Amino acid sequence: MTQTSQPRREFHSGRGKKTFDRIPGGFYLVGALVILFEVVTLGAVGLALAVGDPSDDGASPDKESRRIEVTYIATGDHPSVNLTVGEANGNHEPHGVVILPYRKTVELAAGADFYLDVRSREDQEGGTLTCTVLVGGKVVQQAHSTQDSSSATCAGSTADAPQRGIPVPTLTPGASPLPEERRLTGTVKVPDYPGEGSPVIGTVRDSSLEYAELGGTWDRSKTLDPVLDGFTRKQEGRQRALVKSTQVDEDIMAAAGGTGELRGVAGAVMDERRRYEYPRDQAILVDVASQPLKVDGHDAWLLVSEIHFHKRGVPSTMDLNSVLVVDTGRVRPSVLWVVLPETNKKLWPDLNTLVASVQVR
Repeated sequence: MTQTSQPRREFHSGRGKKTFDRIPGGFYLVGALVILFEVVTLGAVGLALAVGDPSDDGASPDKESRRIEVTYIATGDHPSVNLTVGEANGNHEPHGVVILPYRKTVELAAGADFYLDVRSREDQEGGTLTCTVLVGGKVVQQAHSTQDSSSATCAGSTADAPQRGIPVPTLTPGASPLPEERRLTGTVKVPDYPGEGSPVIGTVRDSSLEYAELGGTWDRSKTLDPVLDGFTRKQEGRQRALVKSTQVDEDIMAAAGGTGELRGVAGAVMDERRRYEYPRDQAILVDVASQPLKVDGHDAWLLVSEIHFHKRGVPSTMDLNSVLVVDTGRVRPSVLWVVLPETNKKLWPDLNTLVASVQVR
């Protein structure tokens, strides 16, 4: 009989048992999770080191976010100045004409540059000007204009150390703000200014007009060169009071549209007087009266305006200006221009006297 072979049994002792066979099955899952966590963590750290912190630009975050109060101060004996502020590296911002004293506080980053330039206006050079810059409430820079300079400039850094012994300038009240411009489009009669006014001592005879010559505090009327002065007659009074007369020149006629319309001509004369007799870009016109008149049977137009301004060394901040344009029958009309300062209102009745006295030659 053939015997069938049986599978051979193998016996192992406890020592011979394989190591993995001795670990419970649940530990495999825990180990795999731990390894996966370490791989993800190391990968994230590596990516962060490779990309870098976007907020890290080489400067301390605290330093970059810290802001410091910087105060710009401009003082001097000028009613108004040209002002420029900005950064010392050249990024300057003109502020145009400002009234003194000027003070403004801004916030700049720690270590940022500052710049402040205080400059005399074109027609108000001379005098004294001072710029001062405070950082954190303390003076870090101050500069003054000199006899050879019409400006004062402060430039530096917010990191500059405070200067000892320099007090913060006292901001005494400066020039009052100028009013808004107002031009009349309708008809308004000239006021009858109260008071005695100046005595009449004679008659001024111009090329095409005759009018009263005033006495009292007025000087005698004089002849002018129209090429050099633009007028043919002038009488000067106290505190910049003036009376001038001439024929309207061709440029003003062109500015008025060239039509000879008297109201437009009177306005063009007033605009020219403001442009040439008062601080540029700092003289405001406020019309008081604008009306048609008959002068010795001839058509005329009277325009009266307050011109408000600030000018160094001039106590008056407003002059009463009057322009009387008369159609004399010649190619161009004639004009009588009167200036009476606010600081001498006793002369204001002289306007009524002059207008009432005008005759055509």
